[in-house]
Amino acid sequence: MNETVSWILCAFTVIGGIAAIGYLFDKWRSERKWSEQEKKVNNDWWESSDLKQLYEKNGCTEFGWSNKDRLSERLSKGKKLVYEVDKKNRIKNLLVNKSGQVLICKK
Repeated sequence: MNETVSWILCAFTVIGGIAAIGYLFDKWRSERKWSEQEKKVNNDWWESSDLKQLYEKNGCTEFGWSNKDRLSERLSKGKKLVYEVDKKNRIKNLLVNKSGQVLICKK
């Protein structure tokens, strides 16, 4: 009887340890900071991308390019930055054209 109880306690200890490691890994992963990078794209890439379709499904109707010096003004008027998100590596790519303009959208 004691040996059976010992084996049961051992099994539950191992299962609890595995669960704790999984919990801590998920917590660590969610607390990792996202990094932001710029990704150079052109208008042809944007028009044919799946990312544009995804933004349109989420309600973005207007897309345009903005100079960085006018960006804060446009964001205050309800426009949003367009990002390509890499969840696995926790990177948000800000889409920029060769002139340095940033892609924005409006819902």
